[in-house]
Amino acid sequence: LLQAAGTPALVAEMRPAARAALAEFATILGALREMAADSAVNELLEALIARIGYLDLLRAEGPEGLDRIDNVRELVSSGAEALADDDGEVGLTPLDRFLQKAMLVAGPDALDPTADAVTMMTLHNAKGLEYPVVYLTGLEDGLFPLARAYDDPSKLEEERRLFYVGITRAESVLILSHAETRRRNGETMMSRPSSFLESLPADLLEMATTPRARSQGRSNYTGGDDGGAWGRSGGSGGRWTPREPQPAPRISEGAFNGITSSRYSAKPTAAIDDQVEAVQISLGARVRHRKFGVGTVAEVTGAGRDMKVRIDFDDEEIGRKTLVVAQANLEPEHE
Repeated sequence: LLQAAGTPALVAEMRPAARAALAEFATILGALREMAADSAVNELLEALIARIGYLDLLRAEGPEGLDRIDNVRELVSSGAEALADDDGEVGLTPLDRFLQKAMLVAGPDALDPTADAVTMMTLHNAKGLEYPVVYLTGLEDGLFPLARAYDDPSKLEEERRLFYVGITRAESVLILSHAETRRRNGETMMSRPSSFLESLPADLLEMATTPRARSQGRSNYTGGDDGGAWGRSGGSGGRWTPREPQPAPRISEGAFNGITSSRYSAKPTAAIDDQVEAVQISLGARVRHRKFGVGTVAEVTGAGRDMKVRIDFDDEEIGRKTLVVAQANLEPEHE
């Protein structure tokens, strides 16, 4: 294609607009090829994104595009991290070395199912494969299912189908886990168990407690936010002490395909305890976060240092986030 773009006889019959677009495409690739010879991967990616206006294109797609922007930024960040770890192998460009080290360039066809090793893959790549033991991690609302899926029943169903793909990859043992907190955009945020966990048959589950939960004499999924794992096994004598199964906290808004609608209880007004600067957080209050900007408090849970708030930020790229008040340094916004 690039050779054709530089051969007038081959493009002579093209319409002027198409010919100009092809020439511009060839120019961009040519410039990036020269840059790739010695530029850092993150600089190369940033140049490509800026040259084609990719972020503007994604913003025009609405909420779905905003999620994809986060993925693009993560890719650029991984390029910067690769620069710090680059061993400078002779004969390869920085981009070549980056691609060699990127695990995602290996497709499922390159996997050896008989290898005595842990295999990491996406749910899409797991289709058609089975393993004796399967771990599904990151089962948190907003992550799986994605937050935007709740606004579109068809997207929620697609996420549910992927969840089904994941749990049916296990031949004998399936371990499901979620994080108590997760670091996003430089902030540590509280996480909630995925609403998909509610649809699992309770009689097939065994609960596992984290060291923290065990030391406090509690089991997971009793209404608290301790991180933990759900296990399903075809045999007995697993790694967990059998206990009476308990349903996950109900967290989804709206009823859809068997998921019951309810929310965590919230007090209309709550205050951080004396270990933190006294500040009143109330439903509907306007607050400011030093990084995310101004938003409206949509939900308040917990008390003292465990208080958490859900905030709808004015910036559509930020959207709704759950923050730990003790760590968020929120300030009242006076309008």
